[in-house]
Amino acid sequence: MKKIILASIIALSSHLAMAEMATNSVDPAFAKIETLIKSNNMKDAYQELEKLAKTGNAQAIYNLGYLTQTGQGTAKDEKKAIKLYEESASKGYPVANYVLGKNYMGGTLGLKQDTKKAKQYLEKASNQGFADATVDLAVLLFAEGTPASEKLALHKLDPLIKKDNYQAIHAKALYDISLGFKNKNEAPIKQGLKSIQELAQKGYIPALMAVGNMFANGKIVPQNLPEAKKIFSALAKENIPQAKESLAVVDKMMAEQAKAPAKAEKKS
Repeated sequence: MKKIILASIIALSSHLAMAEMATNSVDPAFAKIETLIKSNNMKDAYQELEKLAKTGNAQAIYNLGYLTQTGQGTAKDEKKAIKLYEESASKGYPVANYVLGKNYMGGTLGLKQDTKKAKQYLEKASNQGFADATVDLAVLLFAEGTPASEKLALHKLDPLIKKDNYQAIHAKALYDISLGFKNKNEAPIKQGLKSIQELAQKGYIPALMAVGNMFANGKIVPQNLPEAKKIFSALAKENIPQAKESLAVVDKMMAEQAKAPAKAEKKS
């Protein structure tokens, strides 16, 4: 149960795209690149990023990696993208460290899944003040399941929770629920559910997905397929990843439940 619950936050973690161009940097080159991207002139945007990357600008190198990864303005090349992310990370760009950590965590972009390397990159990004990395690092530490790793994870999440960081609150809530089931203690389960419910009411999508899944599987709260369908339908309309798939599963479950009474009536 614990690993299943914790895995959900990994799957629902937000994916980063291009790093924000609108920074406090005085370099006007980023403003020019942003204009090119907004006008969908990706080829010229790529060329301008190449020029800026040659000056050693870590953010430009990262964005060049992203365009290379996705094949925008240049040929898609995941191996080259990884090299660019590594170069950007070596220059201290936190987003590059985070993206490398995420890909080592999931074994994506042609990288072999490596939890140790994932933790190393996430730790670097976390130390550089990147909150998303801190949350993902905490999730990996929770998954280790040792008292020391869990204590460290809670320590890392605490400053973010005090700042009302939704991702951190969500991670802690999922941990509380799993801990409650592990120790057969209702108190942390109730606290975790309360936190997730509050996040869902604020419109936090991972919390809404979590609530939908809870209503669908009926393992934590009583099963309520109509309510699960309502949640997934709303999220699917917003093209939220996994919402359409979850909605299809709920629809199938409801159809099967509808058939069950009919079969029972025929037998009687």
